[in-house]
Amino acid sequence: MISYMKRILISGAGGIGGVNFINALKIFKDKFFIVGLDFNKYYLEFPNVDVRINSPRHLDPNFIKLIHKLVKKYNIDFLHPHPSSEALVISQNTDSIQTKTLLPKPNIISTDKLKTQQILSHSGINVAQTKIFKNLDSIEINFKDLGNGPLWIRAKSGAGGNLSLLCNTSKEVEYWMKLWILRGKANVDDFMLQQFLPGRNIAWDSFWYEGKLIASFTRERLEYPLKHISPSGITGTPSVSRIIVDEKVNNIGIKSVLAIDKKPHGNYAVDLKEDIDGNWYVTEIDSGKFHTTTPLWGYASTKFLKQDPLKNLPYLYTMIGLEEIEKPETIGCDIYPNDLHIIRHIDCGTWLYKENGYKEKIL
Repeated sequence: MISYMKRILISGAGGIGGVNFINALKIFKDKFFIVGLDFNKYYLEFPNVDVRINSPRHLDPNFIKLIHKLVKKYNIDFLHPHPSSEALVISQNTDSIQTKTLLPKPNIISTDKLKTQQILSHSGINVAQTKIFKNLDSIEINFKDLGNGPLWIRAKSGAGGNLSLLCNTSKEVEYWMKLWILRGKANVDDFMLQQFLPGRNIAWDSFWYEGKLIASFTRERLEYPLKHISPSGITGTPSVSRIIVDEKVNNIGIKSVLAIDKKPHGNYAVDLKEDIDGNWYVTEIDSGKFHTTTPLWGYASTKFLKQDPLKNLPYLYTMIGLEEIEKPETIGCDIYPNDLHIIRHIDCGTWLYKENGYKEKIL
């Protein structure tokens, strides 16, 4: 295994997901020297890193230049870009980055929600009915074609419910689109209109290596933080989620990832919703990234559940990326205990919880 402390560079280290990822690795004391990178100098104070570097944003040409410089300066053994936006930029530059990474190809990471839906639909996988806009005049006809409200208006790309709103009328759709167009944040063709699916909100998180599924787990999102002040009620990362075991979800998740990438390699996060009859629909696939709480489950798995360390997906992924594990074996689906909850909120800590009364503070 590791013969000396490995040197890891993590971009997006100050975001919630980045902080969780670093916590999941730092459990393994004296194994990892971590250089954390983030464009927000305040958020950069959060992660438990050995070196903090304030960076330009990922679209700035100096971002990749800085990556090159830091890889050389700190003799980096492995680079992990945490946000999907940074994973895309890194994947587009792996030929020039002189360290190890473990990412899907850039054309897989860059596939937007609309293209993903088209691929999945052609593969016989349920997706929400969707309409796109040629111009603002097409709003009303699209709204009627989808059976009238409520319907979701959302952006084709981006995370955290980007530009999304549940609309009851076509006028609401029109005003919402016009607002963001007026602000210069979007164009007409950045939006899509989708069927509203009222059932459970599910995330299927998976790690793959050279086309083989190594591990996965499924969780239901139950609550979002500050949802009462968000127009959509969605604020990206859940404050309450629970592990579920559902073989149908596992099968849909596997089939969906293989539909968009014939040889999956890295992390793939699949979002699903239920319709009123309990049928599953895939709403999104994020390739090359962990969901924000995936590392938090890994942290809890190692430190509190005392599971096999390889069920800590950030650790497994990093060890494989470092080539310390050269031929990873399949661990399987449903790696965490059914009905285990994580509850968290700003200034309130993070807890493991079960409906039987079990509760334990983990952060």
